[in-house]
Amino acid sequence: MAAPLRRLAAIACTVAITTVLVGCSSSSTTKTDDTGNDTAKAATITVYTGMHKELIETLASDFTKKTGIKVDIRAGEDAEMSAQVMTEGTRTKADVYLSEGPGPVARLASEGLFAKLPAADLKGLDPRLVPSTGNWAPYAARARVLLYNPTMIAENALPKSILDLSKPEWKGKFAYATSDGFPGTVSYLIDTIGQDKTLDWLKAIKENGVNEHKNGKIRDTVEAGQHAFGLTNHYYWYILAQTEGGADKLTSKLHYFSQPDAGGLLLASGAGVLEASKHKSEANEFVSWLVSPDGGQKVIAGDDASQFPAAKGVNSEVPGLPELDSLAAPEFNQAGFANLADAIALIEKAGMN
Repeated sequence: MAAPLRRLAAIACTVAITTVLVGCSSSSTTKTDDTGNDTAKAATITVYTGMHKELIETLASDFTKKTGIKVDIRAGEDAEMSAQVMTEGTRTKADVYLSEGPGPVARLASEGLFAKLPAADLKGLDPRLVPSTGNWAPYAARARVLLYNPTMIAENALPKSILDLSKPEWKGKFAYATSDGFPGTVSYLIDTIGQDKTLDWLKAIKENGVNEHKNGKIRDTVEAGQHAFGLTNHYYWYILAQTEGGADKLTSKLHYFSQPDAGGLLLASGAGVLEASKHKSEANEFVSWLVSPDGGQKVIAGDDASQFPAAKGVNSEVPGLPELDSLAAPEFNQAGFANLADAIALIEKAGMN
């Protein structure tokens, strides 16, 4: 099994955990923050997360300033951290789990480890991201896109669907990666066209395309003119644009599908409150703040990671990033990502190592 897939499928026995305590010390002396909250008496919630550590630290810091509730962050790879929660079960120290992708948080929900969230927390979010189970909340999203090099292919010449990548005319023209987002795409295809057709498609793109294994490598090789285009997540390109001083400094561009297609799938980052939490009130307050337009969504809108805020009406401040509700993403229940094992097994069966 290839390393990226092994990490996605892993059930970790041990996990390296980074802990950051955000907030005031637990001194018995009463202290207040700039809103007048009594920080010395406030509870500390523990957040397990597979999301980028820098973003979570910013969110935690802002939440503590607002509420006085301190946040103990335990960060690692999404698959490893969710496996840690499952291993700990009712003994877990986690109060909240924040995922980078929908798979881990949907899996925890399917195992009955999350408490039901207040319906009000989900009401103001993009409905395409909200799972039918109602026990975790999307707080950010990334979109699957085609990244292309206009010196090699015009945007109107790109395939109308990623299912077309199985056709002979695309041989040698594109790149893909079996990590980060790809298993979700395969899971969606299994659900919509069935396992047999999905396996045929996987075998065909293995024959026609180049597996660069990492989405960052797709971005860099398309930018360098080594491939005409590649299937990836949108934010990799925006991160490069920020690094290089703006989108106008790049040759490559992004193509968002104008019709619902597997290539334009939306993938949610999710937050759930653990049923075993000893601080459910504070944990719920954190999730409510996280999805609030005036709370965590404002932080995500300004974040350099270039993700889409999940709340309706909150748009990213990153230059050039479209509004989430303008994307013609296919409808798919995010709870359906709970079991990516079938998708990973099919990718392996197709020999895409």
